[in-house]
Amino acid sequence: MAKSASLWQWLANRLTRHRSVMLMIVVESHGSSPGKAGAKMAVTANGECFGTVGGGALESALLKEARSALQEHIFEPRLRRLQHHLTRDGEASGMICGGEQTVLLYPCQQDQSALFRRLANNPKGVLTLSPAGIAFDHTQIVPESCRFTRQGDNDWLYRESVGWSRQAYIIGGGHVSLALSRTLATLDFDIIVIDERDNLDTLTRNMYARQKLKLPYSDIDAAIPEGSQIYVLIMTHSHYADQKIAERLAGKKVAYLGVLGSRKKIVQLKAKLAETLSCDELQRIRGPIGLPIHSHTPEEIAVSIAAELIQISNSANSALGL
Repeated sequence: MAKSASLWQWLANRLTRHRSVMLMIVVESHGSSPGKAGAKMAVTANGECFGTVGGGALESALLKEARSALQEHIFEPRLRRLQHHLTRDGEASGMICGGEQTVLLYPCQQDQSALFRRLANNPKGVLTLSPAGIAFDHTQIVPESCRFTRQGDNDWLYRESVGWSRQAYIIGGGHVSLALSRTLATLDFDIIVIDERDNLDTLTRNMYARQKLKLPYSDIDAAIPEGSQIYVLIMTHSHYADQKIAERLAGKKVAYLGVLGSRKKIVQLKAKLAETLSCDELQRIRGPIGLPIHSHTPEEIAVSIAAELIQISNSANSALGL
């Protein structure tokens, strides 16, 4: 969310000084391609740039093409479908990573700067790009983060949800919570930390969460929304509190619900929860959370949890064909 907002602000600022700026978006990505769907980059004719669509030789070639189009005043959108293997036949990129991706090169004009300033404020809605132009509609909602359809060179549509970023609700404001907030902030999560304790030093030092809420854990179910972009991580100071929170949230339809703790703790917790929850509700609770990388410190644990969230998020996008 923060990265996209910064890109829109950069675009708006550059369009006050330049006739046009090229916006590049990875609209489609499959396999091990370097830039995933939704990745963005913008460049001016003189080479100022912001963001990335994957780096390396691919990005360098696209930047060269984008700058050339701007310098020659060619303002038609174009699509580039790149297959990532070593041969250079057709639209192969020459990269070894495998996979393929489609990148949209979209020239933005000075009269669109107001739209980008609006997007920089992170409103909720749907951004649409097509050969007919670019538009934002705050009345629309789409279930996935982005979607691309193409019938031909002049018959395509890219739609992206704006303002509906992944949200991490971290319940418990201790050391792992602080480390995890720091890590997830670099991955563009919107972070909300909840704790019921007063004057908690680690929560005071948490400068990465957009919201820090103090409320009784008995009221936790009202604070957690449902949705496919909601990730809930339970890591309080009390095993009993973890159990009661998990019990209250097990019926929530969220992308992820997990409890921090050792394997022994999670076995005991689930045994207690089995007395009150259905099998389906019990299966929604993940634990121990984090990929098994033998982590020990709060920072290592944060990396393992973040890796698991990335794995789940990317798997969900792959299932949608994104």
